[in-house]
Amino acid sequence: MTPDTTPRRLRRLLLAAIAVLLCTTGLVAGFAEPASAAPKPARVKGVKLTKPRVDGTTASFKVKWKRASRATSYKVKWKAPGGKAHKDRTRLTSLTIKGLAQGTDYCVKVRAYNGKRKGKWSKNRCRTTAQLAQVQPVWVDRQQAQGATVALTFRWNEVPGATSYDFDYLGNENPIQGAKNTKRVTVRGTGSGVASLTLGGFDPGRIYCFQVRPSGPRGVGAFGTAGCKYTTPLGRTGGAVTADMMTWNVCANVCDGWDVRESLIRDRINELHPDAVAIQEAPNVEYDNLEPSPEYSRACKVGDGYGKDWRNQTLFVRDDKFTVTGTPGGLRFPNVTHGGCWAKVKDSTTQKEVVLASIHLVNPGWNNGSGSDAMRRDEMDLFWAAVSAYAGGLPILVAGDFNSTRNNKRDAPREVLNSALHDDAYDVAETWATLPYLNSWNGWRNPPPQSWRWGEHVDRIFAPPAARVTSWRMEQPIGGGIQLSDHSPVRVTVEIP
Repeated sequence: MTPDTTPRRLRRLLLAAIAVLLCTTGLVAGFAEPASAAPKPARVKGVKLTKPRVDGTTASFKVKWKRASRATSYKVKWKAPGGKAHKDRTRLTSLTIKGLAQGTDYCVKVRAYNGKRKGKWSKNRCRTTAQLAQVQPVWVDRQQAQGATVALTFRWNEVPGATSYDFDYLGNENPIQGAKNTKRVTVRGTGSGVASLTLGGFDPGRIYCFQVRPSGPRGVGAFGTAGCKYTTPLGRTGGAVTADMMTWNVCANVCDGWDVRESLIRDRINELHPDAVAIQEAPNVEYDNLEPSPEYSRACKVGDGYGKDWRNQTLFVRDDKFTVTGTPGGLRFPNVTHGGCWAKVKDSTTQKEVVLASIHLVNPGWNNGSGSDAMRRDEMDLFWAAVSAYAGGLPILVAGDFNSTRNNKRDAPREVLNSALHDDAYDVAETWATLPYLNSWNGWRNPPPQSWRWGEHVDRIFAPPAARVTSWRMEQPIGGGIQLSDHSPVRVTVEIP
């Protein structure tokens, strides 16, 4: 072995230099610099919130910032005022934040990381997310038979920020989105506040349901609640007898203030001036003075038989339009406070006879909630058997408070009358002169409650076979500056063969 002749001091210096070199190059285990010793990153600057978007019921925007010195990753923190903070990490200098509430203020800040070392938070940057309100409601204001099919005109209120609308529809009551047979039409916005669409080719006598969603430069909004419409059957071509028929539940005994409301209700009937008016819950026999004016005659009346709380179902006709020609009839339903009456009348122009009827079926709240669909079915069967036997083949126009709509689990009264080829005038009308989604039962609210899938009209008029319903409307129950009942008058124009 060759002896080491290097001087001891020089050898120590060489060994120290080699150790430093190995440490700085990371070649010796145990000498790597710990993460905590990494240089601290700079503060993030230039934070911007861009590309606000609408995504169905939620919103999003993109957060961008300048690269910070010595940064290897970033933490993004955002929150709405008073809300919970949310955080996310990224190695990029941008992040798209999704699932935000629409039309809401959000504030965002970003901080840089170098390993475990973190820089200072950036300044807060705030922005309001984009918004596209749901389209509510959609309504049909016209239908027209066109050969073997039916055309419908739809309308809806436009929403701010929308430039077009997707109109989806389906020929049944199943969920529209995801159905194989769903059809779509895209409609440009008008900027007038109301968009419209007329479509043909609908099958007659069938239920269609429809939804609309808005679209605009910043995204696509959510579909609103589905509305539905029953299309008119073919063959309703009308006839020579034109009747302007109205029905009104005036709530004389159950509701307060009859001593004030009675004269105002008479004035309101005279102001509307229908050819005939069916009244439900008229006052009891002790003070029944509801005759609208000398122009009108009482055609029929039936009480419920409950003493001083007796409530009459009545029918008035305008003398220059109809003359009562037969003995009126009526019945009270067993064990409940409701009933109906009917009368044969002659049209003064054509001299043709028709039967007009006023009915009031049991309400759901009767006897602690026992007023069921099955009970209304039994009452309707009983009433229809009596009035159809009385009519002897004459056309029958039935008006009243049915306490049932297509929103019921079972719309029993309609089932009975449909089997006799009578249709709800609301279903088969050619035009709707007032907004059909406002409920006829108003619950003393103004404006009344709204039902967007089906109009919630317990107050209904059923038209006989082949009769043509040219218009349906709901009148305001206002007179003398006050609301006159918890129901609004419903009025239709019918041409009867």
